[in-house]
Order: sequence, then C-alpha cells, then structure tokens
Amino acid sequence: MSVWVDPNIEEIVAGLPGVKAEVVKTAHRGAQKLKANIAKRTGAMARSVSVSTGTKDAFFGISDDGALGYNYGHHNKWSDEQVAGSHVIEQTVAEM
Repeated sequence: MSVWVDPNIEEIVAGLPGVKAEVVKTAHRGAQKLKANIAKRTGAMARSVSVSTGTKDAFFGISDDGALGYNYGHHNKWSDEQVAGSHVIEQTVAEM
C-alpha cells in the first residue's frame, strides 16, 4: 500500500490553529532554559538571550557578538591559550 503525502505538508501543519502559539511557547521555554543554564556558569550573556518569531516559526538564541566563542570555545590572544566552550546551547536543546 502506498500513501501520498502533500509535498507542502509542513506549510499545512504550520498553518493549523494553535500550532504557531505552541511553537512560540516552545521557543520562550527554550530561552528560559538557556538563561538558566548560562546563569549556572558565569551569567555572562544571559541578558542577550532572545526569541525571534516569524510568520510560522520561532527561534531562540544568544544575540551577543561573543556567543560563538562562549558556546564553542576560542583562542585567547592575550594569554595564547585555548578557552573551552560552554556548549550551553547544545545542553539546552538536549534538555528540551
């Protein structure tokens, strides 16, 4: 038996009543978890956690310019040492 699935199924589902509200709610929940996970470490960048919403989607993340280095690690030019990343974004997503 074969089943046909509309190639635009994601657009159809995203337009269903209540879906957008749940997507936005999930993004806000993720942002709160991210802020809490950052606060457990240094607290730096917690204020730059934000939620961005589109017409049918929503995202959360860190908007600070230093977010990539904070999360993934970086090389400190002054001390010539490698600084390990916090990987706080991956941790937050895994907790959701």
